[in-house]
Amino acid sequence: MTTSRFLSGTGEMAARLRSFDWAATELGPPSEWPRSLRTLVGLMLASRQPMYVAWGRRGTMIYNDAYSQLLQSKHPAALGSAFETVWSEIWGEIAPLVAEVFEGRSVHFDDITLFIDRNETTAEAHFAFSYTPVFDNEGTVTGLFCACNETTDQILAERAAADALQAAEEANVAKSQFLANMSHELRTPLSAIIGYAEMLIEEAADGASAADLSGDIAKIESNARHLLSLINDVLDLSKVESGKMDIFAETFDVAELVRDVATTAQKLVEKKNNQLSVEIEGEVGTLHSDVTKLRQILLNLLSNAAKFTQGGDITLRVRRKGDEVSFAVHDTGIGMTPEQLDRLFQRFSQADASTTRKYGGTGLGLSLTKAFSAMLGGDVSVESQKGQGSTFTLRLPVAIPGPAVVEEAAPGAQLPVVSEIDPAKIVLVIDDDTAQRELMTRFLAREGFSTVTAADGATGLALAKEMRPRAILLDVMMPGMDGWTVLGRLKADPDLAGIPVVMVTFVSERGLASSLGAADYVDKPVKWERFRSVMDRFREAVGDVLVVDDDPDARARLRQTLERDGWSVAEAENGQRALDYVANSRPRMILLDLTMPIMDGFAFLHALRSRAADADIPVIVLSARDLTTEERTKLHSAAQVFTKGEVSLREVAANVRALTGEAGDP
Repeated sequence: MTTSRFLSGTGEMAARLRSFDWAATELGPPSEWPRSLRTLVGLMLASRQPMYVAWGRRGTMIYNDAYSQLLQSKHPAALGSAFETVWSEIWGEIAPLVAEVFEGRSVHFDDITLFIDRNETTAEAHFAFSYTPVFDNEGTVTGLFCACNETTDQILAERAAADALQAAEEANVAKSQFLANMSHELRTPLSAIIGYAEMLIEEAADGASAADLSGDIAKIESNARHLLSLINDVLDLSKVESGKMDIFAETFDVAELVRDVATTAQKLVEKKNNQLSVEIEGEVGTLHSDVTKLRQILLNLLSNAAKFTQGGDITLRVRRKGDEVSFAVHDTGIGMTPEQLDRLFQRFSQADASTTRKYGGTGLGLSLTKAFSAMLGGDVSVESQKGQGSTFTLRLPVAIPGPAVVEEAAPGAQLPVVSEIDPAKIVLVIDDDTAQRELMTRFLAREGFSTVTAADGATGLALAKEMRPRAILLDVMMPGMDGWTVLGRLKADPDLAGIPVVMVTFVSERGLASSLGAADYVDKPVKWERFRSVMDRFREAVGDVLVVDDDPDARARLRQTLERDGWSVAEAENGQRALDYVANSRPRMILLDLTMPIMDGFAFLHALRSRAADADIPVIVLSARDLTTEERTKLHSAAQVFTKGEVSLREVAANVRALTGEAGDP
């Protein structure tokens, strides 16, 4: 028994150090230990902080009671063993640090993450420690002294708290996004219902027959059913979360149910030119379950497949194996990344935010599917690869195993429709909702406007560039490119920036619309009297004479003179606007300046004469510039060419009368 004074402590490790056969080690008996080692051992045994010494090049380990608790299952075998042997699983990470110490440098870490073997498991652990070299009398490093603390519990608790906070923040963001999406999804059919009802009232008052009204009544009914299904989803989710969702089990034929669901989903699948096939493998028999919830699950999965597949194949496959029936819905659609799969069944969200923007939806369908499958005693899983489609598999027991426990689901260029063009006016309507586009078109037609419609932002921008409409009605909340993006691109294009844009949306952001350059703002559901007053601003008076000049004062003087003679006058500030006007309302006469921005008079006259329908419109050129022979040749198709300042306004008016064949006042 060793009785050295520095080993006289009362703890477990003091007793072990005294009873250990040190003579059999390279350290020899404690009485012969160097003073520095004896001093450190005495310090360790008196301290409550985990400490150890790795002595000599072998790194023979001596440690205190506190460090033995840190070693856990590695104790007591670590006592007297080589440092490298005790921590062999992490030696590759700490060996460079030990080498620094034996070169005479201290090493300190506030936090180091290591995966260590203790208690027959490998687990993440965190430590704060200091490695200090121990020198002999000649200044040679003879050992390593370490004071350390394990911070694993603290670090993991902080991480769990941070993760919980992030999850809570993400849940709040998801719910906020869900409410915004749901507001749009609910109000879209509601807007159509109110709009068609208003139209019906007006048409009925005008004496329309029942046959004329039946189409609108059918649209009201269709939108009302869509609205009801959305509300039912919200109510179902509320019941699931409150534990008040009931199950009504009954026995039914599986094959018959599957064929019925496929028939119901057929039109939905065909919307994007997909093919639906049903594969029933062998005899699938009956289920004793809630047929309504199973039907909803399958319709949700088929609807999801149809939404994300274009011109592909969707397969509903059913088979029975023992006491379990599986339903697999496979599609050849866009597929998902591993990151998207992790978020898939979270409530109030889709795979990611861009999915909602592009494809629409509320994010409730798969969340309810997950919850319903758990209520029926089964589960739903998914396999998917980006760009290679997805397979959702629902597995259910042949009979509900007693009261079901509700499993907590994790918070989870269309071609334009062109109406008959009215030469008086064209308004472009950009809205993803078919019913809303039709309502706008019909109302505008009643007000004397012609319309062109687009179902998405990209198509709308292309049509605006091609047709240069008089005004644009733009919905804000659309999948893919939303209305704010479309508005920004319109205003950034010099050729389109001058077209008035009226924002039409549920979202109350009038200030944003104004700041981005919108001409006006209309709330959904649309109040048609308010809408009529907005559109009245964009009517142009039909003029017998079109004055084309970039100088507003010059246009005003000509207007005053011509109107005094009884002419109606329209104005355009450049050649492009003049061409747009002529396309919609053919004037009897054009007074044309030559020097203008965007499109000058020469280009306008050339473009005008290139149109067969407008080649014979008389044009009087009024210009302040001295014309060269070449320029006069370009103006050969003009009826008259006058120099500003050398001809009076009365003479201009007289020439207008003469060229239109009017002997006196028109």
